[in-house]
Amino acid sequence: MTIRPRATAADGRRHTPPYQWVIEGDIKGCFDHIDHHALMQRVRKRVADGKVNRLLVKFLKAGVLTDEQLVQTPAGTGQGSVLSPLLANIALSAIEERYERWVNHQHKRRSSRKSDGVRAALSARSSDRRAGRPVFFPVRYSDDFVLLVSGSLEEAMAEKDALAQYLRESLGLELSREKTQVTALTDGFEFLGHRIRLRWDPRYGYMPRVEIPKAKIADLRYRVKKLTGGDRIGVSLSRMLQDLNPILRGWGYFYRYCTGAKDTFSHLDWYVGDRLWRWMRKKHPRAGARWIARHRRRSKPGSRRVWSAEDQAQFMLSRISVQRYRRGWMGRPEYAIPSGEPDA
Repeated sequence: MTIRPRATAADGRRHTPPYQWVIEGDIKGCFDHIDHHALMQRVRKRVADGKVNRLLVKFLKAGVLTDEQLVQTPAGTGQGSVLSPLLANIALSAIEERYERWVNHQHKRRSSRKSDGVRAALSARSSDRRAGRPVFFPVRYSDDFVLLVSGSLEEAMAEKDALAQYLRESLGLELSREKTQVTALTDGFEFLGHRIRLRWDPRYGYMPRVEIPKAKIADLRYRVKKLTGGDRIGVSLSRMLQDLNPILRGWGYFYRYCTGAKDTFSHLDWYVGDRLWRWMRKKHPRAGARWIARHRRRSKPGSRRVWSAEDQAQFMLSRISVQRYRRGWMGRPEYAIPSGEPDA
C-alpha cells in the first residue's frame, strides 16, 4: 500500500513511485542485546505502577536456564517467554518515534485541526516531497523492519548510518553491516518471507508485486525430497501423506496472496506427485507401473487423480483459492486504539 504510486500521468500510467529506495534493517541478536535501563525508561512512561515495574525488572534479570546451567542476562529479553515479544516491541517503537513526523505526527496535532496524527503525517509526507526534502517511512514487524526512502541514494546511505548510530545510543543495538543494505525498489527486497518489488507494467505503469522468493520454493522442494528419500521406504503411503500434507497446506496458505502463486502451486503439485512416484518405485521395486498407478485415485468424479491411501489423500496446492489481499481488512485493531483512560 505504501509503495503503490497514486498519481497518473497524461497517458494514464503511473510513472512516479512515492519511494525509490529501501533500507533493509537487520539487527544483530535483537532479543539478546536490548538495554534493560533504556527499555524500562520507555515502560515507565506509560506504566506508573511501581509494583509492576519492579516485577518486570526481576523478569529481565532472572537469567536463562540452558544445559542445566543458569546464565545471567545483563541485557536482552529471554526468548521463548510470554513477555519477550511485548517488551521487544516496546523497545523497538523507538524506530517509529525517530520518524514520527512521517508516521504519526503528534506535534502537529491541534485542537483547531480535525486531523489526527496519522493524517497529519500523511500531509507532512506530501509537503516534504513537494519541497524536495527526503521522506523516511518505516514498516516494522517485531525486530524485522524496512525503511522506505523518498530521495536520493546519498540521502538513503546517510540515513542508514544515522539510524545505526541512533539504535546503538538509544537501545544498545547494532545493525548488521553485511545484511543491512540500501536497495532500489525496482530491484526488490525480501520482507517477512516475501519478495516485494516495483515492476513496470505497460498498461498501468509502476505497480507493486508481492512474490514468492525462489529460495523459499527451493526450500520446500528440498523438504519434500528429504521426506520422500530412499531412507523412508519403510513407512506406509498413508504415513507419508500424513507427513507431507501439513507442510504443503501451511506453505500454500501462507503464499496464497502472492502474484503468480497459481502457477507456482501447479508446478509444486507436479513435483510432489513425481517424488511420490519415484518413492513408490523404490518401495515396490518388483511392482509394475499399472499396480503403482492404482494408488492414484479421484477424490470426486471428474477431478484430478491424486495419491491416496486409506483415509489420506495428497493435498493439492493448486486447489487453494488464490486472491489479492483485501486491503479493506487492514484497519487498526481495537486493541491498538487507546481508550483514553489512565493506566491501571
